[in-house]
Amino acid sequence: MVLIGSQAIKHYFPDFPREPKDYDYIVKEVPKVQHINTEYLRNPVLEDYPLDILEPDYILTLKASHLFWDINWDKHMFDTQFLLKKGCTINRRLFFQLYEHWNNYHGKNKRSNLSMSASDFFDNAVKCEYDHDFLHTLINPQPTYIKVLKDGAEVELDEEKFNKLSHKEKCDLASEEIMVMGWERFNRLNYMSAYSRMMKKFIMGHAPMWLALFIIENYVELHKPKFNFYKLIENGIDQYNSIK
Repeated sequence: MVLIGSQAIKHYFPDFPREPKDYDYIVKEVPKVQHINTEYLRNPVLEDYPLDILEPDYILTLKASHLFWDINWDKHMFDTQFLLKKGCTINRRLFFQLYEHWNNYHGKNKRSNLSMSASDFFDNAVKCEYDHDFLHTLINPQPTYIKVLKDGAEVELDEEKFNKLSHKEKCDLASEEIMVMGWERFNRLNYMSAYSRMMKKFIMGHAPMWLALFIIENYVELHKPKFNFYKLIENGIDQYNSIK
């Protein structure tokens, strides 16, 4: 049996703020006789792990792999951020193994098809009176995503180009996209709520996986908008309409 979950986190980090309510174990076979407040879980990716308690980097990776399905999402994100703050790192190889396992276990994680043309992609994604790329220019006259478009593509991003950006540019790219998509989809909400809801959706189903992982790893820096983007977008729309 391999101990995982909040009990495992508490073992390594006694200052973990949530008091564990039960024990979670990965097992090869679920025992016939089970203990109260103990859950036995099958996970072929980790069932041959050689230690009794999953190590912190692996706990973090397991937690991060859960964030692509809306199941106890806030709890998993909280634990992920706690472990990142403690200096733990996501193991990319293990992450993608777990991600494929959850695709089979929970059902396919549906993600946006970024290889489409801009007109097809945004027409398919959401109905909006204003062009998506135009809205980007109201947030930033030179949108950051343009720097990382794949050669010849209108929507799809290039991971190698992204990796060459500064940290600030990477954060700007993510936050600009979340702001524009948040306004398109949730402008009936206040801008803080729209941004928060869109960030979750962006991680779960819209961002390329490498960008989603960047956002997860920099969530504390990115999880709130730095300004009221509604004002920029709506003032820009008013100016545009006044000169039409």
